[in-house]
Amino acid sequence: MKPSLLSALIAVALTSAASLPVQANDWYLGGGGGVAIGHDIGDLGKDVDKNDTAWSLFAGYNFNENFGAELGYLNTGDWQVDNEQFSSQGATLSAIGRLPIGDVFSLFAEGGAYLYQVDTINGSDNDYAPLLGLGMGARLTDWLDLQARYRYMFRVGDDVDNGKLGSGTDRWVTDASVATLELVFHPNRHAYVAPVVAPMVAAPEPVMVDKRFSLSSDVLFEFNKSSLRAEGSSALADLYQQIVAVNPKDGQITVMGYTDRIGSDEYNQTLSEARAQTVADTLIGMGLPADKVAIQGMGESSPVTGTQCDGIQAKSELIGCLAPDRRVEVRVTGIQSEQTPAPVTAAPATEPMDG
Repeated sequence: MKPSLLSALIAVALTSAASLPVQANDWYLGGGGGVAIGHDIGDLGKDVDKNDTAWSLFAGYNFNENFGAELGYLNTGDWQVDNEQFSSQGATLSAIGRLPIGDVFSLFAEGGAYLYQVDTINGSDNDYAPLLGLGMGARLTDWLDLQARYRYMFRVGDDVDNGKLGSGTDRWVTDASVATLELVFHPNRHAYVAPVVAPMVAAPEPVMVDKRFSLSSDVLFEFNKSSLRAEGSSALADLYQQIVAVNPKDGQITVMGYTDRIGSDEYNQTLSEARAQTVADTLIGMGLPADKVAIQGMGESSPVTGTQCDGIQAKSELIGCLAPDRRVEVRVTGIQSEQTPAPVTAAPATEPMDG
């Protein structure tokens, strides 16, 4: 035998395995059968049968999904040469490199040695031959695989100068290949589940709030008055709920009163301030913070009717036409605490009433 080369192969396999992290306790057992071919048997005689049944048993360990090591037993059967038998059996030692393809299939390659015993017409001999292999596996379950494997071994035989081509000896030697179909049992293997990493969630950008609500003064007050009507209390309760739904953080609420153009500027200014104060006090009483609520009396400024009521002489008709100008607007500003506020709808308006 050649102990120096064999020792080197074993040392390389063990060193590579020791340098890899162990991911799972995935050891396995397997076995299978197929055909063995003695490629050079024809050179040893005229009446040859270089095909026979091969079978194998093996055990291995996967250090991770890409690398493993395997120890096994291989029998290449009996080849016939001029009515004489040429049989081979022995141990295999291999390093396995594996490439997964999806969740089911994998390709693998192996390299190692075949430590054989041969029986020929010249007697028995023990030696080893370099071994290379390729294969494909399919995972049937977590614990069972089906795989096809092809192995090629160089110069198996009883040549005392095995490995030296053209040595001139009369010993029997041949390259051999084995193709097998195998079942592989993994008692401790489980489907790998990648750890779930919580996604990085960026803090939401602040959403600025700037909403305006408009209520008809004729709904809130009697004409020319600043005391709240019963219907007005209900309208402000609805408005309060809408402001809460907007949910402004560090918000500011401004209540602005408007009148129509009937009456003096000074009187309308005073009336608009009084109506704004009444609405503000009511909303504060319902729960709004007093330090966040301000009032503004806008008098008869910013009319919404424009010139459409010009030319109306009858006071009752003019009061009705100018009803849209008599209003209270509430402006809510700040930063929205929630990304999806409740929908906002304006408080219902009623028909204008005479003062």
